[in-house]
Amino acid sequence: MKKEVGDRRSEIWLLGDSNPKNWQAVLETPFDPRHPARHSIWTPVLEVIQDRVFRECRSRVDTSSIYVRNAVEDPAEKPRSNCIQWETDVEREVQEFQDLVREYRPGMLFSFGAFSFEFARRALDQEPKRSYGHWGARRLGQEFRQRINQFHLQATNLLPLLHVSIARGRFIQSHEYFCNQKGANYFEFVGSYIAQKLLEHCDELGVWIE
Repeated sequence: MKKEVGDRRSEIWLLGDSNPKNWQAVLETPFDPRHPARHSIWTPVLEVIQDRVFRECRSRVDTSSIYVRNAVEDPAEKPRSNCIQWETDVEREVQEFQDLVREYRPGMLFSFGAFSFEFARRALDQEPKRSYGHWGARRLGQEFRQRINQFHLQATNLLPLLHVSIARGRFIQSHEYFCNQKGANYFEFVGSYIAQKLLEHCDELGVWIE
C-alpha cells in the first residue's frame, strides 16, 4: 500500500488514521476509493462542498490532486488512547510530516478522527500535547468551529473532522456532539463551513477545476 497519493503542492491535504489492518495488502492508497470508510467520512462532506461552490461560482474543487496520507501506516504503531508520551517510531512519523507541512504549506489540512488530529497538532507544534483520547466528538467539534472561524489564508489551517464514529452505532450522537446542536447534520455543517471559506478565498486558492 502506498504511503501517500496526490500532489504535495495541493492546497488541500487529507490526513487519515492508519492503514486498514485487514485490507492494507489489497488496497493501493490511503483513502482508497474502493474502501467504504472513505465514502462514510469524506464523500458526504465533499458532496456538500461541491454543491455549494457550484451554485455560487459555477466551478468545482479539483479533487484529482488532493494530497492524502495516513498519520501512521501500521495501525499497531498507534499509541494507547490515554498516552501522552508517544514511542520513538511515532514521533519520527510526526517529524517527517512536520517537515512536509513546512516545505509545502498546505492551506487546508483535514484530519480524520482523534489520533490524526493530535498527530497533526504535534506536527504543527500546537501545545499542550494531549492524549488522543482527549479528543471526543464534542471537543473535535469545538476545535473545528474555532479554527474555521480563525481561518488565515497564509497559514496551514488544521481542521478536524470525524472518522468512523460518524458511521457507527452512536452516529446520531456524533452529529449532535460535533455540531453542538440537537438534530444537526454533521455533513451539512462542516461542508457548508468549508465551502464558505473556499468561496471567500476563491481567487487566492488554486483548488478549482480549470
